[in-house]
Amino acid sequence: MSYEKSLPEVSTLTKPFWDYCKKHELRMQYCTRCDSWIWYPKAWCPDCGRRDSILWRQLSGRGEIYSFTIIRQVIDNSAAFQADLPFAVGLIELEEGPRMYSNVTGVKPEDLKIGDKVSLYFEDATPEIALPKFRKE
Repeated sequence: MSYEKSLPEVSTLTKPFWDYCKKHELRMQYCTRCDSWIWYPKAWCPDCGRRDSILWRQLSGRGEIYSFTIIRQVIDNSAAFQADLPFAVGLIELEEGPRMYSNVTGVKPEDLKIGDKVSLYFEDATPEIALPKFRKE
């Protein structure tokens, strides 16, 4: 069985992120110089401009819904998503501070609320790509 939904394009900058996801670890860049998270991956810290102080730091995978939208229809070449309708895409504020977008599952989208607690899981889409997603707790 093959994965029919679109997958992320892996670049030199994003490859470490996807490599960690494949191991079921959520890691983001972190600048040790200015003590700030960097999301999405960049070649330098957007706060201090340094390149030599960035490392990949692991996050807990716990957070809460900061914002979300409910997708009720798909367009263009997105037929593979049709069976999932409706589904929720949330802006998740991780307990360490950074925010990231992802699917929120484990509940009817209509039952989601801002502030709901969520936890990370990974969907193994292909042998190379594991997608980080969140479940309502």
